[in-house]
Parts: sequence; structure tokens; C-alpha cells
Amino acid sequence: MEKYNTQDFSSITCEIQIIKGRNIDQSSLGKSNLFVRCYLPAGNNQKVKLNSQEISSKSDLFWDESFSLNCMGNQDSINMMKQGTVVFELRSRKYLPLLGKNISGSQLLGRVEIPWKRVFESTEMEIEEWAIFMATSKNINKDVKPPAVKIAMKVKVNETTKINKLRRPWDESCACKGYCGCNSNSIFSADAYEIFALGASLDAF
Repeated sequence: MEKYNTQDFSSITCEIQIIKGRNIDQSSLGKSNLFVRCYLPAGNNQKVKLNSQEISSKSDLFWDESFSLNCMGNQDSINMMKQGTVVFELRSRKYLPLLGKNISGSQLLGRVEIPWKRVFESTEMEIEEWAIFMATSKNINKDVKPPAVKIAMKVKVNETTKINKLRRPWDESCACKGYCGCNSNSIFSADAYEIFALGASLDAF
């Protein structure tokens, strides 16, 4: 006889907003574009990479763009998310003409990490701050302020919904122990936090 295990799942909404930059030495960048790259943890030492739109290094350094993520997760996946850290990289990109095509490569200007735990423990589970991007190069001029980007992060956990998960004995030879979904008909058989991160979509304001 098939057995079902009832679990509580919540609708999770998360937003990462890249607002604007400051203290970026625009004169040294020449004719190039700036963008922010985000790395979201997705479980099993995997990361999801998302890039913001590119803006001219000669502009007013204003992105006003957000990454919106929506998914279902149980308490375990929420706890896992709290242990994760979002890595932000400030990058510049130059386009060079070659044989009638534009080739490009990006240069890392600085990196910063913000843990999700800070967002969950903040008032109304949202933060907005000037994130200081520390340069990775050893040749740093200490008299120059490091570049900064104003970043907002927000999490909303909506009403809990009970979902019946079909429980079946898994094949002992399968290392996933049933979590890969090979012995289940539920879309939540895989790690819910991985589904959350991989379900990211980019929405610009």
C-alpha cells in the first residue's frame, strides 16, 4: 500500500536589488561597461550565477535592477537558506573589434559576501546598504575609497500549505536515498532550496 507523508511547504519570495554605485574610478576604466555578478548557493557546493545589466562606466552608475526568485520550500530548506551566502562581484567589460566581431572579457574590480541570515534576522526581513567591494588585487591604493554598490535584499515567507508526498522504498544502490525523485511522484522530492535557487528569474524595474 502506498504511504503518504504530509509536509508543510511555504511560498518563498526573495528579491535582490542592485541599485547604484559610488567610489568607482571611472577615469581608469576607459570605455567599458560595468555590471554586478551574483552567485547564489544552490546546495551540494553548487552555485547559480546571475549577471545584472551592463551600464557604461561613464554613466551615473545607476542600475535599479532586481533579481526576483519565487519557489516553494519546507522548514529544512529555509534553514539551509539561512546558512547560505550571496557573493556579489563588481566587474567591468570591454568590447574589442576583431575580424568584424566584438569580443569581450570581464575584469573583477571587487567582491563582497552578504549572508542570508542577516536578512532573516533584520526588521521585516529586508536590508538595504552600501556594500563595500574589496579589491582582490594586492596593489591597492589605501588612500582611495573602495568601490561600493547599494544593494537591497528581501525575503518573504507566505502562508504554509500542506502537501502530501508519496513515500516509497528507495533503491539502496541509489546514493540519493530517494531525494532525486526516482522513487517519488512529487516535484518537491529534490532539495527544495536547490529548486528555489535554480528557479531564479531576472526582472528589471
